[in-house]
Parts: sequence; structure tokens; C-alpha cells
Amino acid sequence: MSVISENDVINYLGGELGGDLLEAYSQRERRIFVRVKPTVVRKAVQALKSRYKTLRFMTLSAVDKGLDMEYLYHFHIDGIVITVRSVKPKEDDTLESIADIVPAANLIEREISDLFGVKLVNHPQPEHGLILTKDWPEDKRPLRKPFEMFIPPKARPVVEALISSSCVAPISAFIQKKREEAGLPRSAPLAFTDERALNEFQSIIRDVNLSEKVGFDWEKKRLRYK
Repeated sequence: MSVISENDVINYLGGELGGDLLEAYSQRERRIFVRVKPTVVRKAVQALKSRYKTLRFMTLSAVDKGLDMEYLYHFHIDGIVITVRSVKPKEDDTLESIADIVPAANLIEREISDLFGVKLVNHPQPEHGLILTKDWPEDKRPLRKPFEMFIPPKARPVVEALISSSCVAPISAFIQKKREEAGLPRSAPLAFTDERALNEFQSIIRDVNLSEKVGFDWEKKRLRYK
């Protein structure tokens, strides 16, 4: 009987998921981590089940990261433990069930729904009540964190202005006068006055994942949790 290797699993998922497989690596022998887009979690699980007949569902972990929910599906295949990870913004408080593919996921999905307040989609028993009482308040889930990150409220407008335009605050008339007396232009050159410079400035922010860390929405030009 042939032995399944870590690279076999990684290459197979890469072929099945294509660009929807965001990351895949073997941290150590017989241990695999893959990160996929939330929309293809079911596809990834179905692909694993179709190919590996010894696939065994271990458990599902959920982590509230403040702005996002992280879901980690743990499986066992012939001595290999594989974790399929996906991250969803908390604006979308739904979790698509895999219980029809892997029946053993039924109870843990209900437990996560109870504790984190996420709504199960396509689950045979989507209503909560496994751990909490059925009349438990929706906004008082035991493991759900507030929808925010580490930027203090007073600093949020500054962060938004800095990322979106490279300018935190206008230069006062007093400072402009002092600059003029010193033989300098009244205002210092700023990135937002030059499109190329602003694009370069914002590309650096993206490259170091600063906007992701603070929860900046590039489309709306604001923090997600303001």
C-alpha cells in the first residue's frame, strides 16, 4: 500500500482549488496547513473526502480575531493531520455547514454557533440551543468579542486620513508663516499632492499589511469598526 505524503495532499488541493488555495505548507512531518477562500471551504472538504477514503474529521476550531472570524477544520488522513483554514469578516456572520459532507461536524458547528453567535447555513438544525438556552440574547454570546481592533477611538480619524491621503492634519497658518520666514515653502510637499507618490505610499502600506492589521477598508476609505 502506497504511503500518502504531505506533498501529495498539497499538490492535489492545488490542482482542485487553483487560485482559491491561498497558502499551503507542511509545518513539520505529517502536518499540513492550508488556507483557502471562505467560499471554497466546502469544495476543499469534498475534494479531500473524494480522494482520501480514510479521511476522518477531527474537529472545527473558531477564533474571534476582533474584525474577523477564523475557522480551522482539522482532518486526519493516514497519519497526516491537515488543517483547512479560512478567515471571514465579521460583517458576514454566517458559517456554511459541512455536516452534509461530514456528518461528524454537526455538533461542533452548533456549538460554535451558540458560543460565537454565527448563523449556520444549510445545517439540518441551524437554530441555537445546544449549549445555551434558546432564549439566550443574540448580543451576549460568551466567546464573541467586540467588533473593533486596537486603535483608540481618538486616533481613528488620524489613521483613516493617514492611510487614505497621507495627510493627518492641515498645517496651521502660524506654521506656514514660520516656514515662509525660514525661506521654505508655506507647506511641505505631501504625498497626496502627487498621485504617483501617493500610490507608492499606499503600496508600502499594503505590502506591510498595515491596512489589514488596523482594519482599513480601501473601498470605503475608512476603518471597518468606526
